[in-house]
Amino acid sequence: MIIRKSWTKWLIISLPIILFAYIGIYLFLYSIKDQQTKQYRSTSLPSDFKFSFNEPMEELMIKTPQGGLLNALLFKAPRAKGVICFWKGGGGTLANWGLIAPRFLQYGYDVLITDYRQHGKSKGAISIANFYSDAQTVYDSLKLRYREDRIVVCGYSLGGRIAAHLASTNRPKFTFLIDPSSAGGDFSDRFTDILYYPFPSVNGFTFLTDQDVQKAPSQVIVVSTDNPHSTAYQLNSVLSDHDQHLVIPNSTHASILNHPQTMQLLKKLLARP
Repeated sequence: MIIRKSWTKWLIISLPIILFAYIGIYLFLYSIKDQQTKQYRSTSLPSDFKFSFNEPMEELMIKTPQGGLLNALLFKAPRAKGVICFWKGGGGTLANWGLIAPRFLQYGYDVLITDYRQHGKSKGAISIANFYSDAQTVYDSLKLRYREDRIVVCGYSLGGRIAAHLASTNRPKFTFLIDPSSAGGDFSDRFTDILYYPFPSVNGFTFLTDQDVQKAPSQVIVVSTDNPHSTAYQLNSVLSDHDQHLVIPNSTHASILNHPQTMQLLKKLLARP
């Protein structure tokens, strides 16, 4: 009887403390929601920075909604069959990402690589809505130069999340997602959303990639590591029959972009008429 009274007394004292702590932590996380943009920034480059690559290229400055100004490089292949709209990972700038262009040019496609806002020379406020609207503006600019069925959307890491959203609202030749992920980490985002359900999400950058690939009217090809907990690996369960999923054993998030199997698959896909 004494033990039961002690337990009841402990609950009466502890529950309000736990509840206040729960609400306090939620309100704090929600208040700093907009500061999550810090993890999506990268190195800046001066506006007069000169890119130096061996391949023919055109530097573009693309105005986008909500005050965006994006710096992009369009690398040119001889007698190009189309263009690869490539979305890079969250780190670095065009100064180093431009080095990947020859790996796509060799397959007879031009390649456009774009710096996100607050990357390199690109400017503007960062938000998930701006990631998406900027990508659509870039894609629309390509449609002025190329037939849409000659545009291939490709994205790696963070760029894979953005490429997947483009695929959901457009009809490119196909979309190639290389281990898509986001800076925040999917497990932590899902955990906090579940923990505070049904309150509004404290995550300002929840990329709904699984929903995006299900909406895509054109074929989606996903390349992933063999980590069963990764976003890319788990996309296999929501892909349609005409989509494709390749797991590369013993690869890592860092190595999969340049992995021979990734490049071999891309070569095979780009060889299709």
